Amino acid sequence: MKKADYDVVIIGAGPAGATCGYLLAKGGAKVLLVDFKREVGVPVQCAEFVPLQLSHKFPEFFPKEVIAQEVKDMVHFTPWNKVVNMPSEGFVLHRNVFDRNIAELARKERADLLLRTRFLGFEGERVWLERVDTRERFFLTADFVVGADGPRSRVAKLTGEHTQSFLATAQFTMPLGRDLGDLLIFFRDYIPGGYGWVFPKGKLANVGVGVDPFFKVNVMASLRKFVEEVTAEGLVEKRIVKRTGGWIPAEGVKKPLRERILLVGDAGGFCHPITGGGIANAVLTGSMAAQSLLEGDPQEYEEEALEVFGPTLNRAAQKRKKLMKRWDDLKFIIPRTWIAFDEYWKD
Repeated sequence: MKKADYDVVIIGAGPAGATCGYLLAKGGAKVLLVDFKREVGVPVQCAEFVPLQLSHKFPEFFPKEVIAQEVKDMVHFTPWNKVVNMPSEGFVLHRNVFDRNIAELARKERADLLLRTRFLGFEGERVWLERVDTRERFFLTADFVVGADGPRSRVAKLTGEHTQSFLATAQFTMPLGRDLGDLLIFFRDYIPGGYGWVFPKGKLANVGVGVDPFFKVNVMASLRKFVEEVTAEGLVEKRIVKRTGGWIPAEGVKKPLRERILLVGDAGGFCHPITGGGIANAVLTGSMAAQSLLEGDPQEYEEEALEVFGPTLNRAAQKRKKLMKRWDDLKFIIPRTWIAFDEYWKD
């Protein structure tokens, strides 16, 4: 029998896919990373915060050039004028540099990388791909495929259950009006099913909103109203340096192992359905998947991923479904759906 072209083909070279590729290649596997983008990490569709603990596990992912700013706390501002502080030590990243660094580490370990390449589907052991610029279609064979292709994962759709409910996000990067050392979170009636954020990046800040499309609210209208509020307070200046936006999975974890297909990061729903935090989970699930494949036991990945992330993310997904499809009594809803409040852990 002819040997497959690759031990593992990974669809998506973001933090989940690149981490998986790096560790697999480091462990001696023959790996291919495939990504639709022209450049790994661009465009950035993220608020760019990661907790400090991730740098302890993967120090090589955190050279000084990937860190825009260190932060200490997350400060929450409620509509009823209560301010809640939560320790949240970590980094606001230059996410494009962060992603590129992990992909480069994978390449240094001899992982192959194909950019501007679209995943089309499966046919037995064949993985069908298409070069975006020439429309040339071709296939490769692989023993395993890792789906790391983000919230609207094609790999997930072609293999079973997949995320169908998302949060819509929009973000401007703007100059800060004053020095800021914390992450700021704002709950407002005009940001239904979500929140606004100001995350500092040195002299700049990511200013964004995430809303639940269930409420039929235009995400850009919410963002512009939020920008009016934070500029009036002098937090940021009225100048837009960069614009971005994207989708956040809001349903909890999907089945992460499907015969020889493994789902990691947002593709498997490993993103917090309320806070939207997903970078650390992407890196960790990519790491778990790589380790299980190197040990020849992909079932171990499913068990570990569901044990570590399932209860937390599925609990949040249930809270979103049960409590956040209305946005009227915020003093009741927010403490029960946000991790900084004691009520979240009691219900």
